Amino acid sequence: MTISLPIYNLGGSIANTNLTSEISSLSGTTGIQNQSDAASFDNLLGKSMTLLNETQNASDAATQSLIMGDSENLHEVMIKATEAQLALDLAVQVRNKSLEAFNEIKNMQF
Repeated sequence: MTISLPIYNLGGSIANTNLTSEISSLSGTTGIQNQSDAASFDNLLGKSMTLLNETQNASDAATQSLIMGDSENLHEVMIKATEAQLALDLAVQVRNKSLEAFNEIKNMQF
């Protein structure tokens, strides 16, 4: 099953996006699978947190290397620090949106 969404760019023409491939690239799976082999939300969130931690650790290591004089490449250290900051900002925003959605569902009256 392929889902295509029209996306309008600044030129006014329509570009098609394959939503299934975008989601599959994030989760690492394609097609419909049962719960045991599919990347569940829990697994995806766990992998994302691990990747965030690795990014933060790489930034810290690069900064330590620069401070200790082992590395003289300030450019690479700044890139790693910016990547780590952006990853952390994204994680915080995902957390905020998740909490907002949870609270909205919690406040629904049936």
